[in-house]
Amino acid sequence: MMCATCSRDHFCNNLIQNNGALMSKLESQKFDLAVVDGIFVMKCIYLVPHRLRIPWVTYCDVADPFIMRVPWLPSFVPHSAVPLTDRMNFYERLKNTLLSASFLIYSPFPDPSSYDLDKYRRFGQFSNLDDLMSRSQLWLLTKNIVLDYSRPMMSNMINVGGLTVKRTNGKLPTDMKKFIESAQLGVVLVTFGSTTSNLPSTVVQKFASAFRRLDGYRVIWRLKNKYNVELPVNVMISQWLPQNDILAHPSVKLFVTHCGNNGQFEAVYHGVPMIGFPVSAFADQVHNARRLDHKGYGLSMDLYHFTADQLFHNIHKILKEKSYKSRVMRGSNIFRNQAQSPVEKAAFWIEHVCRFGGDHLRSAGSDLPLYSYLMLDVFAFIFSTLFIVVYLVFKFAILVISECGIKLNKLIRKLKND
Repeated sequence: MMCATCSRDHFCNNLIQNNGALMSKLESQKFDLAVVDGIFVMKCIYLVPHRLRIPWVTYCDVADPFIMRVPWLPSFVPHSAVPLTDRMNFYERLKNTLLSASFLIYSPFPDPSSYDLDKYRRFGQFSNLDDLMSRSQLWLLTKNIVLDYSRPMMSNMINVGGLTVKRTNGKLPTDMKKFIESAQLGVVLVTFGSTTSNLPSTVVQKFASAFRRLDGYRVIWRLKNKYNVELPVNVMISQWLPQNDILAHPSVKLFVTHCGNNGQFEAVYHGVPMIGFPVSAFADQVHNARRLDHKGYGLSMDLYHFTADQLFHNIHKILKEKSYKSRVMRGSNIFRNQAQSPVEKAAFWIEHVCRFGGDHLRSAGSDLPLYSYLMLDVFAFIFSTLFIVVYLVFKFAILVISECGIKLNKLIRKLKND
């Protein structure tokens, strides 16, 4: 977390301070619209289109329902930071609710200083970076029902999950193609994303031990092998892999992945089952791994606490049990059966906003203060009214009982005197 905060602060400071040359260059290009990566740790990016006085569209993996003003209740919409599904028990709903509330109340990544923000308020007033983010004309969400859970959507929200997916012409580097097509039973593709090619030697050894037992199968692995771990002859390593093109090859039977969003969509599109090893607990990878289990497209494992035998067992299970392949193929057919591809959909709506703006897509809820959006003022009025009514009824009952008691005592004394 400390390293992430330092990197984020360094990036934001370079972006928003002493950037006259950059802004002049951007202004000279006369952009009509900006597409902003809405990653929650880099909200300072929104200061750029605000400074240029152009509208913006947000593209994001992890979306904040309070900023977008969409009713994603924590009772059935899991937060992207936790491995939950849309079917939660009481404890899971409580955990999901508390986590969602904590992100609303506290952010580990605060805004830049007021001094820096005031420089940008000259180009239009805003309260904070969340306020700028909420002014997005359109939200492009990297989600699709084939992998994600059903949830409410507003008119200015478009699901474009699978943007990196594309048809392939079948061309592969000669050595890779020969290696793949020489496999007797099939190929396992292993990659942990563009930023994780180095793994601890103990982890590499466990993978190598499991792969060594895969008779008839070959493995293509994106690995640097920094520690020169001895690898079996059925394994080819490379520091770069054409992931989408390899997944499209019919000989690929399994994808071992860190559960990045793009890689999962590529695997589903090409109908390849998966084993998920989340690398980072701070991103959406743990959540993505859980949906593999829930959808039945594969199995999830713990990269830091697994054995070679467990990995071999799970590989063997997915390769032998046809249910995983059949479910991911069904998902592939659903994903392909769309009126527009994710790229076409994103292009259409960006052009739409360029031509017509986004005000007609925007809900009135986006302009409400949070207490009004959550109806806290309405609930406060109702509960206050009920409290006053109950209090008055209680006081009236006390008064009536007291008066009745006085009259009863007088009657008793009168009867005694008589």
